[in-house]
Amino acid sequence: MTRILLTRHGQTIWNIEGRVQGSLDSPLTEKGILQARSLAVRLRNEGIERIYSSDSLRAIGTAEEIRCELGLETITTNPALREFAFGEWEGRIWQDLREENPDVFRIWDLQPHLVTTPSGENMRLLMERAWNYLQQILKLHAEETVCVVTHGLTLKMIVTKALGFKVHEWAKTPWQHNTALNIFEVVGQQWTPRLIGDCKHLDELEMN
Repeated sequence: MTRILLTRHGQTIWNIEGRVQGSLDSPLTEKGILQARSLAVRLRNEGIERIYSSDSLRAIGTAEEIRCELGLETITTNPALREFAFGEWEGRIWQDLREENPDVFRIWDLQPHLVTTPSGENMRLLMERAWNYLQQILKLHAEETVCVVTHGLTLKMIVTKALGFKVHEWAKTPWQHNTALNIFEVVGQQWTPRLIGDCKHLDELEMN
């Protein structure tokens, strides 16, 4: 059995600003760093042997907090774990895009899997690239415990696939908040969920 722990990066400046990130980047906020540290402490006794991360700096920064807490030597990064490529939308304010493209966002709000962003990608392509890379991780680290740090929509699509749902069934899985934790046990092609989208490590942080 292989254990896969999947999580999202901490809060960023662009998260606060309501700005599209995608393959572009934005630094972790002070709160985002604290979220990552709280997650790292929570993961202390999970027996994690490897850490994989998107090559975006916000994901690497989160993975680095985990690496330091666990005393591991390296993080392996790969662009296959990047966020959804929003193309020409990246760097823009979400609300501005909504006002400029009402017809597109009427579809995006109800059936986002039908939208390919300008010069970007769609949810099917996102799911395929992330899932295919996870299969490589599983082959390399059979019987190990691996932590994967990625992004909100990417993580949601991975969890959707892991739970046996199709792309168009994305709404059946919960949104993945900053540093949300998902734990799966994998035997062959069977992914068994042990925890989905959990943020209890942030409870004390949110109260302060």
